[in-house]
Amino acid sequence: MISTKKLFILFFSSFLCATTSSWCKDELQIKGKLRILKPTTLQVNDLNGTLILSCELQPNKEFATEQKLIQPDIYTLRIGKTEEKIYFENHEVNIIGYYDETNPEQSSLSFKGIDSFLTLQEYLPADKDPDTATVSLPANAQLSPNMVSALAYLANVNDYYSNKKLLDMISDDERNSLSARWLVERVKILSHQIIGAECPDFTFTNVNDQKVNLKDFRGKIVVLDFCASWCGPCRKEMRSMLKIYNELKADDLEFISVSLDDSQAKWKKMLDEEKLPWVMLWDKTGFPKSNEAPSAIQTAYGFYAIPFLVVIDKEGKLIARNVRGEQVREAILKARN
Repeated sequence: MISTKKLFILFFSSFLCATTSSWCKDELQIKGKLRILKPTTLQVNDLNGTLILSCELQPNKEFATEQKLIQPDIYTLRIGKTEEKIYFENHEVNIIGYYDETNPEQSSLSFKGIDSFLTLQEYLPADKDPDTATVSLPANAQLSPNMVSALAYLANVNDYYSNKKLLDMISDDERNSLSARWLVERVKILSHQIIGAECPDFTFTNVNDQKVNLKDFRGKIVVLDFCASWCGPCRKEMRSMLKIYNELKADDLEFISVSLDDSQAKWKKMLDEEKLPWVMLWDKTGFPKSNEAPSAIQTAYGFYAIPFLVVIDKEGKLIARNVRGEQVREAILKARN
C-alpha cells in the first residue's frame, strides 16, 4: 500500500509563489524534470481512487503525462511513495527539483500552475483540530463552486455550520465534482451531530443475540456509550458511569454501552468481568484499523477515539456529545428539567 508521506508542498511555498502562470492548454498535463536517484512513477488519482494520469520518471530526464480534460477538483498526486492532495484545473502543471523517495523530507520541489490550490491554502483554518476549527471566507473572496467544495474537503472540519455555509454557496446544478458530492454527504452527516438534531438510528446485537434498535428506547433519556473491551479508559469510564446510574436510575433513563470489539467472545468476557446493570450491545463491524476509514456508526456519530458518550432526550434528539463523568450527570438532569 502506498505510504501517506507528504510532498511538503507548503514547505516550498516561497518557490511556488515566485512562479507565474501562463496557461496555453485547456486540459491537465503534468510536465517537468526531477533529480531522482532511481526510476519511479507519477500518478494522479481522483477522490474515488480512479487513475487519471500516469507516467514513468527517469533520473534527470524530462517527463510529461498525456493531456486530459478533467473536472476541476481535488486529486491525489503521487510521486513514488509520497502523495499530496492538490486542487487541479485544466492547465499545464510543471514540477522541477529534487525528489528523495527514501527521505521525502529532504526533497525540494517547485510547482508552477497550481495558483488556485495556493489560493485555497490562504483560507484553510489555522486551528488544526477538526473538532474546534471553523472555515470562514472574507466577503471579497472569489472562488468558483469547484474551489468552494475543494476548500471544504481540504479543511475537513467537523463544524456543521462551516460546511453548510460552504455548501450553500454552490447551487444544486453545480455540485458535480467528487468533492461537492462529498460535501453534500458531509453536511447530511453533520446535521445529525448538532445539539437538538435527531440521533441516527442503529441496530446492534444484545447478549442474547437479539437485534436492538435505538428507536426502541424512545420516551426515555438515553446515555449512549461507545467502548471496547481492550480500551482501558472505556472500562474506567463505565465504572464511573455506574455511580451516576445508581444515583439517577429511574423508568425515564436508560444506559446503553455499544462495544466495538472485533470479537464477540472478547465482548462477552468483558460483560462477565464488569457485570454492569444496563443494556449492552455489540457492533460486529468492530473497530477500524485506521481513522481514515471509520465504521458506519463512527461516521454517523462523528467520532473515532473511544470512549465516546452522547446523551439523547426522550424524543431521540441530541442533548450532549463527547461528554464524560459529571458532564453526563449534568446532561441527564438538564433533560429532566
